[in-house]
Amino acid sequence: MKERVQFQDMNLLWGEHIRQSESARMTDDEVEREFWRGFMRRKEDYAPEASSRQVVEKLLLPLLRKHQIETALEWGPGWGHYTIDLAKFCREVDCVDISRDVLDFILRIGAEQGCKNLNAVQAKWEDFEPERSYDLVFGYNCFYRQENLAECFARMDRVADRLCVAGMNNGLAPTWVCEMEKAGAQVRWEWKDYIYFVGVLYQMGIDPNLTILPFTKTIRYPNEEAMVKGECTRCAPGSIRHSDALDILKRFFDQQPDGSWQAAAEFHSGIVWWVPLHLSAHPKCGVL
Repeated sequence: MKERVQFQDMNLLWGEHIRQSESARMTDDEVEREFWRGFMRRKEDYAPEASSRQVVEKLLLPLLRKHQIETALEWGPGWGHYTIDLAKFCREVDCVDISRDVLDFILRIGAEQGCKNLNAVQAKWEDFEPERSYDLVFGYNCFYRQENLAECFARMDRVADRLCVAGMNNGLAPTWVCEMEKAGAQVRWEWKDYIYFVGVLYQMGIDPNLTILPFTKTIRYPNEEAMVKGECTRCAPGSIRHSDALDILKRFFDQQPDGSWQAAAEFHSGIVWWVPLHLSAHPKCGVL
């Protein structure tokens, strides 16, 4: 596919954000493993987020049926929001993750849910060399360390026999944070966005399918101080006065009978999927 529209290199822009991150998790594998080790110590039960249920019902299951998916590879399964659904639908599901703790959790909850068709492979996705292909290659909210997003998608494409699916929740951008920015706060906006998925795939020669699902998240704080502290973590220190932030937040948060403060924030999830490019009888001009 020849690019119909020329625009900035989306893969380069994505990689620049990764390289500019101050989080050691982006580049240090052991720091990333330790993060998940600590997280999984606090994670006892299988409790998928409400937003994942909508993704499963409105998109994932229909795609699995349409493409007659029997085997799946999920990389970066995290706390298993989608893993059990895949295992209950497919004949076999392999999970790849850098963290042994994540994989042990996935295998445990799989056993508790009666799923005996789950397999775990500890490996970095960038280094993973599968000995086989799969009907489906699936990843959701696991792209934050992938400096080369194009190569990440190309790896998915090479391993898939029928379908590739990649999804990501956008960062929250509540109205009250916009108001704090107008008041002078230097806001650190979350840059990860589905538009990079679409742009990178397009520049690879793939016209992906795209679904955007809207979600609402309830944010709660026990008191005013926690509310200001929590929401001002999005702002550079000292860029907005405490009193100004409090005045703005009180316009959007409602105080509950127990004294806590609560507001609803909207966000979106972008999911792209495509039939593997390598299966095309007439290969396009991609980077695979």
